[in-house]
Amino acid sequence: MLRAVTFDLWETLIKDVPEHEPLLRARRIGDIAAVLRSNGLNPNPAAMESAHREVWVRMDAHWRACRDLSTLEQTRLYLDIALGADLHRVSDALLEEAARRYGDSLLHYPPRAVDGAAEAVAHARLRGLRVAVICNTGRTPGRVLRVILGNLGIAAHIEHFCFSNELGICKPDPEIFRQALEPLGVRPDEALHVGDRPDLDLAGARAAGLRSVHLRIPESPEGDADHVIPTMRDLPAIIDSYAREIR
Repeated sequence: MLRAVTFDLWETLIKDVPEHEPLLRARRIGDIAAVLRSNGLNPNPAAMESAHREVWVRMDAHWRACRDLSTLEQTRLYLDIALGADLHRVSDALLEEAARRYGDSLLHYPPRAVDGAAEAVAHARLRGLRVAVICNTGRTPGRVLRVILGNLGIAAHIEHFCFSNELGICKPDPEIFRQALEPLGVRPDEALHVGDRPDLDLAGARAAGLRSVHLRIPESPEGDADHVIPTMRDLPAIIDSYAREIR
């Protein structure tokens, strides 16, 4: 019996705006540098820029191990790379403010909704299904992504959020799928996961015992899924195909 649908976030419900990337990077680095300067530090602009690239490389090692850091921990890593020996001058309060700025940047250059995403999520709820989001967050924390989803009219249809920066684990670890379903009172065999990444979404869902829908965007390779759709506008028909299993 189908009782729930879980959704990936990036490129499934929301998508990056490529032209925003340099603006977003400059905003994040500039805001953190301003916080540091206001507290008597004089960060090197080149070091701040280099650290922004390097922290992504170092975080990738955590993500490959299906682990994540909180935004505070990720910001501490960034400042450790950027400031070196001056890191000891960063107080706990300053670190917390820098972490807020680190995470808030996407609010100034927000992503767009994937075509048909809001309608697909709403359709799942109208069919009486439980709905959750499972997201590997990257640089932007769950608290900010909740605001963005609210602004896009998507959050109102979502009952539970699993953000990797809050849980410390990320896809394809099957545990994050289990944690998404547990508050909903749904077993893995009663759920369907929708995502674009075969390595993260499809493999993780399969390992956790969920059925899956592969949103096959142009950049996405083939994967092992129960269903394949070219756009989110095709998802309601997949959900309706389970009509006899929906209660």
